[in-house]
Amino acid sequence: MTSSTANVVPPWNPPAPTTHDLDWAEILTVDLEKDTTDRDELVAIVSKAVERDGFLYVVGHGIPDAVLERQFDLGQLCFDGVDRAEKEAHQAKIKETGSWMGYKVTGLKLQKYWQIKDGVRDRIEHYNFYQNHIEPAKKHPRAIQPHVAEIQAFILQSRTVLRRILSLIDSVLGLEEGYLWSLHQTPEGITSDDVFRYMMYEPLTAAESATTKGVMLNGHTDFNSISILISQPIAALQVLMPDNVWRFVRHRDGALVINLGDQLSFMSGGIVKATMHRVVSPPPDQVHLRRLGVFHFAHFLPGVPLDLLPSDRVRKDGRQIFDGAIPTTDEWERKRVKSYGTEEFIKGEEYDIEMLAGLQKLPDFHINYDEKLSATLQS
Repeated sequence: MTSSTANVVPPWNPPAPTTHDLDWAEILTVDLEKDTTDRDELVAIVSKAVERDGFLYVVGHGIPDAVLERQFDLGQLCFDGVDRAEKEAHQAKIKETGSWMGYKVTGLKLQKYWQIKDGVRDRIEHYNFYQNHIEPAKKHPRAIQPHVAEIQAFILQSRTVLRRILSLIDSVLGLEEGYLWSLHQTPEGITSDDVFRYMMYEPLTAAESATTKGVMLNGHTDFNSISILISQPIAALQVLMPDNVWRFVRHRDGALVINLGDQLSFMSGGIVKATMHRVVSPPPDQVHLRRLGVFHFAHFLPGVPLDLLPSDRVRKDGRQIFDGAIPTTDEWERKRVKSYGTEEFIKGEEYDIEMLAGLQKLPDFHINYDEKLSATLQS
């Protein structure tokens, strides 16, 4: 077998979209091709999307469909092309270090990490790269090593989209052009340590699904600034919409699905939303399928305080989320990662919300959850 043959990646075969008529979320679409011709219209759409829903589709982003599809090939390789022993050797030390780097793996030896409900734990595997720590290639499993440069290149393409979205949010919040991007990359080229993730959901058993009411990953907000995922055909992602109803995110070929994280919401004073979302079992024609996801979690630079952004609009319409000490971006991230999925749950009438230790229980920071964060995340 030649080295070139050994490096051939089996193609991912995308499943057919569901034929079921689900309760779909009415998420707005941002077409970046209009950025130079209809900027004001685009800003208005982004404003409504980030202030009302916290989610949006992005099309016209310039990343070819073939490049997006290739990422699913590589994601599949991370799970099916690496054996159990090598996954264990690259296991992430999530709770110990507050870092996702490496594998989170389901199974007997590598315990399922997140509790869903009543002792049922998740069936999720993922492999994580940190943008600033992706090299050398040999630090990754052998099957992945030949493709590290390609993965790096895709992260840069995704960051190009990120920069354009941040520019539009600058306009929404009344910030100087490029301000939010300057919190992700310095003029000297120092970049934030974004997380890039391939993620595989294995189907729940019938008994597990009955216990969790079909929930595969509990309702949560993301820890970071902005999250970018490639739309894929299995209908399982749900968003808690402004009327407090969980609705499915519809697949759109070639689209990116973008949502805002805690940190950007905090710094906007709650003007833009970090919206609750979760993953549930797919409809009957997809429920037996594995669900593969490709995610880019963009982060602010380390050391940036999660204080209010310097704009008249934020000062006028926003509110300070933290009482007392204000954490930096990396402090918040580490504590949220360590605690994520390991706490008890708040039982709501319509849905379960994970009690995040990062909200009320982190010793260094205090948030008035009921009055401030609840309004920010669920208004």
